[in-house]
Parts: sequence; C-alpha cells; structure tokens
Amino acid sequence: MTREDRTRTYLIMAHLGAAATAGVCVSFGLDLPDFVKGLGIGLMVVPLAVMLLRRFRDEYIETLWQSGTSLAFAAVVFGFLLLPFLEGFYDGFTGSPSGQDIPAEVAGFGAIIAFYVGFHYRWLRGLR
Repeated sequence: MTREDRTRTYLIMAHLGAAATAGVCVSFGLDLPDFVKGLGIGLMVVPLAVMLLRRFRDEYIETLWQSGTSLAFAAVVFGFLLLPFLEGFYDGFTGSPSGQDIPAEVAGFGAIIAFYVGFHYRWLRGLR
C-alpha cells in the first residue's frame, strides 16, 4: 500500500465515522428502534478504532488527529465538569428539584462528536 492509499483510507474512515455520528444523532432524535441506534453507534466507533490503529506516517494525518483529539478533550472537560454545574444552576434557578436530567453518557458522545468536528474543521481549512 502506498502512502497516498493509506492517507485515502484514513480520510475515508474519518468521513464514514462523521456520517455515522450524524446518523446516530438523527436516530436518537427521531427515537428509532434500538437496533438502528446500536448499528449507528457501531459504525461510529469502528472507524475511530481503525484510525487509531493506523500509524501516523506523515505530518498531515498527525495534525488532523491532534486537532480532533484536542477538541475532544475540551468536550470531555466541559461534559464532566461544567454540565453538572450548569444543570444544577438551572434547576436551582427554576426551582425544579428534578435531579440529574443529563445522563453521564453525554460527555463521551460529545467527545466523539467534537473529535470529528475538530478533525474535519482542520481538514477543510487546509492546515493553515
């Protein structure tokens, strides 16, 4: 496999993962059956694993990966630290004793979304 083929495969996996992430968002938004949600989640995570197992053979791919992981880390910090605070603040402000309405899985899913957003934003900007 040539270097161009490896880069093309890597980018195809990134696009497939981003499309699957959008599909998962739609399937949860429309409350589709669990099978469809699970299939979408599998299609979302498998490209990440393939991308992780591929070696960073050039600076282009490594820079794209770093952009995605940096934004994903920021999303995890936001999800685990600030979301509970904001939820508690909102519940206290409105007088709603409802407890925790935002599930903890939101942080992980938000990190995957943020990874693909950071990756594709950097890819579309052309590494400036």
